[in-house]
Amino acid sequence: MDLAGSGLNSISHMQTIGLILIVWLIMVMSRIMEESGHMDRLVKSFTRLSKDDRVVGSVMSALIGLLPMPGGALFSAPMVGASLLKSSATGEQKTALNYWFRHIWEYWWPLYPGVILAVALLEVETWHYMAMLIPMTIVSIIAGTFFILRPIGKRGGDNQGSVSWAGIKQFIWEMMPILIVIFVIIASTGLVNILGLPGFHIKIPSILYILPGLVCSIIWVCLVNHTPFSQFLSALLRRNILPMLFLIIVIMVFKGIMTDSQAVVHIRDELMTYRIPAILIILIMPFLSGLITGISIGFVGTSFPLIIPLFQSPQIIDYLSLAALAYVFGYMGMMLSPVHLCLLVTKDHFKAGLLNIYPYIIKPALTVIVTAIVLYTVIRVF
Repeated sequence: MDLAGSGLNSISHMQTIGLILIVWLIMVMSRIMEESGHMDRLVKSFTRLSKDDRVVGSVMSALIGLLPMPGGALFSAPMVGASLLKSSATGEQKTALNYWFRHIWEYWWPLYPGVILAVALLEVETWHYMAMLIPMTIVSIIAGTFFILRPIGKRGGDNQGSVSWAGIKQFIWEMMPILIVIFVIIASTGLVNILGLPGFHIKIPSILYILPGLVCSIIWVCLVNHTPFSQFLSALLRRNILPMLFLIIVIMVFKGIMTDSQAVVHIRDELMTYRIPAILIILIMPFLSGLITGISIGFVGTSFPLIIPLFQSPQIIDYLSLAALAYVFGYMGMMLSPVHLCLLVTKDHFKAGLLNIYPYIIKPALTVIVTAIVLYTVIRVF
């Protein structure tokens, strides 16, 4: 096999180019929102709507989590600390709250590189993937509330937050960059489906539906915040974007070589020879990859090209249920990883002990894993 040729084809593939553009624009938008103060206004607009300090802290983390930023948990940590300033929460509890609720969206939220890469490798419609993984966000919120928020206890006596129409409008206004992306994805998908009715079949890679929304959102953020062109150019050409883009290229080249060389088929056959159940391979490989890399794009990129050929099912629901189960196991491995950047920076901010944090995050992590297994079993049976 021509390794150079396979690698070149992978780099020049539309899927790879689209993936690079999406990740690049996501990082540009996050940077502009952070520097312009838009991110801070977004979080503060919610603090006026709640009287419970725990809710304010967890929602602030979740809102920051909607826009992926490297080490973004450090950005939300001071806000969590301020909201829980008069509570009895320990540094470990504050760390667990900030860390867990910041990551409740990354199962399916299409702005995360790991999700984008998973959709690209699985070659499924984005909304199909999102629909399958959204329940895990709900489970994560419930588990986090029960195991992390409940032990802290409610205080909130001095918080004058109250729900008002003016406050809700302000919150929605600050949320517009995120809402624009969602709206454009839905509108683009609907337009393509409508055009397909009279026979105009348009085949567009699913990950490219996100590009127009990101462009519109960046334009909105720049106009609303009166961002100077020099600041936009600085965000566009930041040097720390390059390592992430290079990582994507390496992953896509790896995927192409593994596919062209039929290596995944040989690996599968070898494992089958030793009678190792395919389902165990599908679960263990992503979990270990997540534990080792501590990043979603890492466990998806290293394990999914190897396990996707094991998803031998003609039914899309069965195929997606296996993909969801594999992603959840990889994600929980990532959440429990001691090298996860968000965990480390939050720990340092709150001066918490690393080992003392795990009792607070292991329980919700196990809850998510058990729920994913139950849901997968129900789907397969019915």
